[in-house]
Amino acid sequence: MARRTIRACKGLTRLAASLLPGALLLIPAAAQAQSKTFYLDRLQIAGAPADGIAVWRPEIGQTRFYGQFGLGYSLKPLRVDNHVDDLDKAETLLGPPVSNQLTAYITAGAEILERGAIQVTFPLAIFQNGNPTSNTAAGLDQAVNMQAVAPMDMRLDGRFIVFRNESKSFKLGVRAQLFLPIGDEFSFAGDNETSANLGIGAEYDAKKFFITLNTGIALRPTAVLHELTVGRELTYGLGGYVPLMEDRLRVGAEIFGSVGLLPETAGELDATPLEWSVNGKMAIDKRRRFWGGLGVGSRLTGGYAPDMRIVAVIGGAFGLKDTDVGHGDVVYKFREDVDTDKDGLPDLVDMCPVDPEDHKPPNTDDGCPEMPDRDKDGIPDTSDKCPDNPEDKDGIDDRDGCPEDDADDDKVPDVEDKCPKEPGVRGDDPEKEGCPQFIRRISGSSEVQLMKQVEFEFDKATILPMSYPILDEVVRLLKANPEIKLVSIEGHTDNVGKPEYNDNLAHMRAGAVREYLIKQGGINAGRLTFKGFGSRKPLVSNETPEGRAKNRRVEFHILTQAIEGR
Repeated sequence: MARRTIRACKGLTRLAASLLPGALLLIPAAAQAQSKTFYLDRLQIAGAPADGIAVWRPEIGQTRFYGQFGLGYSLKPLRVDNHVDDLDKAETLLGPPVSNQLTAYITAGAEILERGAIQVTFPLAIFQNGNPTSNTAAGLDQAVNMQAVAPMDMRLDGRFIVFRNESKSFKLGVRAQLFLPIGDEFSFAGDNETSANLGIGAEYDAKKFFITLNTGIALRPTAVLHELTVGRELTYGLGGYVPLMEDRLRVGAEIFGSVGLLPETAGELDATPLEWSVNGKMAIDKRRRFWGGLGVGSRLTGGYAPDMRIVAVIGGAFGLKDTDVGHGDVVYKFREDVDTDKDGLPDLVDMCPVDPEDHKPPNTDDGCPEMPDRDKDGIPDTSDKCPDNPEDKDGIDDRDGCPEDDADDDKVPDVEDKCPKEPGVRGDDPEKEGCPQFIRRISGSSEVQLMKQVEFEFDKATILPMSYPILDEVVRLLKANPEIKLVSIEGHTDNVGKPEYNDNLAHMRAGAVREYLIKQGGINAGRLTFKGFGSRKPLVSNETPEGRAKNRRVEFHILTQAIEGR
């Protein structure tokens, strides 16, 4: 009995000795903590109606709300060679830490007064898979337990246009991004801390195509996965686009990526992702309120970027407009027995319920005291430019409170001047005394008509000297009428040549006229805008030389005008 007991004990001892190495190997694996990761996806989807897929544009529309949904697939966005440089160690791992990643991008925002925009984007990894990152036997001890579904860091954007030239061919904007750490920090979906990106965007629009450049500094926390370090970096994007089908369809190509700015990432290829993409975006409806887009691309370097990326987007926008004008709730209601200013007139009928009526003519019962009027011309001193000299009520600038003898200062007295607000000259025709020779304004029309066309050098935007007197009269008209706040200079051509060429020639000629009025005439640039219409608005048929000559013209249209004399 004793011998059997001793033999059993020896057997148990030998069994324990044989299992001990395996048990010791299991101890580090059990104690090994799950490692934190970083925000892997390098696509910061743009999202606004005019944007590209990965490149944002300094192009902001009128006040409107918009939303976009994107779906992106990435193949091998993180490979073994990105975080393990030693080939012997790399071969001990089964495959890419992230093999496939399917991401939904949900964006909502608002554009404000063609100047600023705010936007929020919530990315969500709806499916992702990969392989273990650790092998303790090979010295790779950072284990990642990635979840198949994981929320990503939320992004808040603010954009502002800081410069835009008159023709809107060049635009410059700034952008600030804030990344909120709501993403899964263990599943390559979050940076674990609040981070930011401060950048600029510039665009040149050549009409047939446009080019957009983005660059910024990303202030993100440092993270390490074996031999891969990510952190503070320079981000950039470049896009070239061609509008087609009257700008309903836009096709383009983009490159985007980043460069590490940490000492340990300087010159490190794995921390320098770069991607290319070809894409298209098209308006779905005639009013261009809804759009869809598709982009396909891949990585260009060995940095942590996918071998292939496919992105599809669909979105819509709507402006702010009152669709039921006049249908508002009553905010204030006066009681019939209330008389706030105690002037004997109830607030219900009192035009000035807090200022007592003084019962002075001409309005003795409107509830308002009469405003001071020293020269008794009926124009209150607060609005009277000449409070001590009564207005002469001659039908010329009668609202400014000043008497005029020669309103347009053309040396022809108003009593003789047939065009008292259009500087002119004396002539042989009494009916045209004081009127300009080359221009005229017709009552009720916003157009300043030219009696003689502005002439240019053939096929150029150089104004011929013979046309200077015409433009000089326009200068004198604008100086004599400061109430004209904004004038549009419009260029037109005949139909000879390609439409795109004619549009450009008309645009340049209108710009040359504006430049003359500013530099030679001293007119404030803010009072003048210009545009070229090419051959799209002919006055007469282009079938004859005479008709084509009439269609080659420059027009002046008053867009904004204050009350005369104010």
